[in-house]
Amino acid sequence: MKSPEQLVIDDQDQGLFSVHRSAFTAPEIFQLEQDRIFNTSWLYVGHESEVPNPSDFRTRRVGGRSIIYARDRNGEIRVMLNTCRHRGAEVCREERGNRKVFTCFYHGWAYDDSGTLIGVPGEDAYSRGFQKGQHGLSRPRCETYRGFTFVTFSPDAPGLHTYLADARYLFDLVADQSADGMQIVSGTHYYSMNANWKLLMENSCDGYHAFSVHQTYFEMMLSLGVTPGLAAEQGKGRATALGNGHAVIESPELGMPITSGEVLGAISQRRADFAARLGEAHAKRMLNTSRNLIVFPNLAVIDINFGIQVRTMFPTAPDRTEIVGWQLMPLGIPEGLKSYRLDNAMSFWGPAGLATPDDVEGLEACQRGFSSAREVQWSDVSRGMHAAEPNVLDELQMRAFWRQWNTLLTGRPARCEGPHYDVSYLRGRQHSTSGGLR
Repeated sequence: MKSPEQLVIDDQDQGLFSVHRSAFTAPEIFQLEQDRIFNTSWLYVGHESEVPNPSDFRTRRVGGRSIIYARDRNGEIRVMLNTCRHRGAEVCREERGNRKVFTCFYHGWAYDDSGTLIGVPGEDAYSRGFQKGQHGLSRPRCETYRGFTFVTFSPDAPGLHTYLADARYLFDLVADQSADGMQIVSGTHYYSMNANWKLLMENSCDGYHAFSVHQTYFEMMLSLGVTPGLAAEQGKGRATALGNGHAVIESPELGMPITSGEVLGAISQRRADFAARLGEAHAKRMLNTSRNLIVFPNLAVIDINFGIQVRTMFPTAPDRTEIVGWQLMPLGIPEGLKSYRLDNAMSFWGPAGLATPDDVEGLEACQRGFSSAREVQWSDVSRGMHAAEPNVLDELQMRAFWRQWNTLLTGRPARCEGPHYDVSYLRGRQHSTSGGLR
C-alpha cells in the first residue's frame, strides 16, 4: 500500500487528478479516516424538527458512536454519548420518545435529559472521593445551523459557522423555503452497500453518471413527455467548490414527474407567493434550481423540485457503508403537494426506488472492480479540470472533496481550483446572525 502522501495526484498545471484505489480498499486507510477525519470533523446528527418538544429524543449512531439527540426540558438541543458512566451500557435503548430521565437498565444509574447524573442506587457505598457531578453523560460539542445539528468529537475543531464555509448559503436556500420552518417527515430509509463510503459521496454530486446509470428513469420520464436533466446535459448547470471539502452542483430544475393539475397549481401558487415576498431572482434560485450539495465528510443534501433528500453515509469497513436517508419538507404546504413529494421520495430515493438501487449497483461494481487494484492502480477524476466554468458533468466537486480528504490524512494544504459560491444574488438582502432572510 502507498503511504497517505502518495494517494492523490493533483497536477493542476497538466489538468490531471487521480486517486489511488487503495484509498477505497486498504484497512490502514479506513483506520486513518476514523482517526483523522471522523474524529476531527463536524458530523451531521439530525434536524431540530425531529425533537420539537422539551424532553424529546432520538437515538442513532454518529461517527461510530451511539448518541442521544435530544431537546432538554429547557428547550436546549443536546447531543450526549449513549453510554453509562458506570460500566458502559447504553442508557437509552429506544429509537425515539419523550423522557425526562434516562435510567441505565444494568445498575440503575439515572440521568436527566441534559445528561446530569441524578441517581445512583446505594450511593452511600461510595467514598467521599466519588463526585456524582463529574459522572454525567459525556456531551461532545454540538452546534446547529438553520435547524441542522452537527457534532464534533474534537476540542480543536473550528466553530460550525466557520467549518461550513460557503455551504451555509446552500443551507439558507433550503431553510428559507418555508416561512413556517422545515420539518423532517416521519419515516427513515436505512440501507447499506458493499462499497466504500467515498464512492457514495462522489455519486451524490455526480451529474456525469445520471444518463447511463438511471436510463430507466429517464426513459420513463421521456415517455410521459417530461425531459428531466436535459438542461444539465447541455452544460447549463455548474459545479462550485464551497471550501473545506464541501461542494455543490446546480442546474435548472429537472422536469416534473407526472402529477395532477391540483399539485401543479399548488406548486405555481407557492412559487408566486415566494416571488412576491422575496423577488423573482431569489425565488428562481430557491425553487427553480436543482442542487446536489455535499458537506464534508459524509452528508449530502439533494434539493430538487419534487423533494429534498438528506443523507448520511458512515463506513463500517473499507468495503461496507451504512446509509440513512430522510425527507425534509416545508411546513404549511398543501396536503396534496406533501403526498406528491413523499410518493416521489419513495419511488425515486427509496431503497427500492428508481434511483437508489441503480446507484448502489454501480458503486458495488466499482468496489468489485477494485479487486484489480494491483494492476489498475488509479482512478481518474480529471474531467473539466481546465474548464473556465465547470458544469455538473465535470468533476470539480469531487476534487474539492478529495483535496480536503488528502489534507486531513497528510496534513498538507491543497491548492484551490474553480470559483467559490456566488452570493451576489443575496446582495441588498439583510441576513440574521443565524442565517436566512429577515
